[in-house]
Amino acid sequence: MTRFLKFALETSKQAGNVLYKSFRKGDPVKRGTSKEVKSVYDIISDEIIKKAIEKNFPTHSYVTEETGWVKKDKKYLWVIDPMDGTSNLENHNPFFSVSIALWVDGKPALGVIEAPALGERYYAISGKGAYRIDLLRHKKVKAKVSENKNISKSFFVFCEGGEKKKERTKKIFDSMYPKMKEFRKLGSAALELAWVGTGRAEGYVTTGINFWDIGAGLIFVKEAGGKILKFNGKQYDLSEFEPLGKYDLAATNGKIKMGKL
Repeated sequence: MTRFLKFALETSKQAGNVLYKSFRKGDPVKRGTSKEVKSVYDIISDEIIKKAIEKNFPTHSYVTEETGWVKKDKKYLWVIDPMDGTSNLENHNPFFSVSIALWVDGKPALGVIEAPALGERYYAISGKGAYRIDLLRHKKVKAKVSENKNISKSFFVFCEGGEKKKERTKKIFDSMYPKMKEFRKLGSAALELAWVGTGRAEGYVTTGINFWDIGAGLIFVKEAGGKILKFNGKQYDLSEFEPLGKYDLAATNGKIKMGKL
């Protein structure tokens, strides 16, 4: 697994450097929803990662937001969001990231999230924990979820994922917001999951989210001690996630009692 992790770290760093060079280079784009904004850099980052996989692991399957599912060897599946938070980058907001994960035999093996404008890198290996690297201070720390058990003192992050019905989003928001201290939205699912894994938030709720948006973040939360829940309150088995699937889920520190959504 060391070889795969080294590859994912190096490749996400390379793609992240390209995105960072474009950050705040031009004027902010015309306002649109997070689903409406697309950038040439989504494609550039996607090409960097795809070419790296084709060169180093030519028999491996992969699925990316820009390309879709490239089916090869069923044993190995790379799950990629080449730029998570496009509208943030295009509007001079530093909350964007590169997300690369590897599933082996249908189960999560590792995940890497590169946040170049924040100077942070997150990674997790199945059974070996999750880690946050502070690139500015050259410091690595083991990631752990929050110990907070009181939902009234909790911070949650939220994104509507692929959900287009604002009425459903509002219903979920209205049912949860009065119970907690604060709801926040970062605009990058990978970073929102990383926030849970590092204890910056007690939970993350999303609707209709694509697998590539959350591939690395799911492993990160799990290895940091958190739980990935369905809206009926039951835990997901991470082997349930499919390349082209869309999911409602809540990622929590495993201590907060949420109930059904």
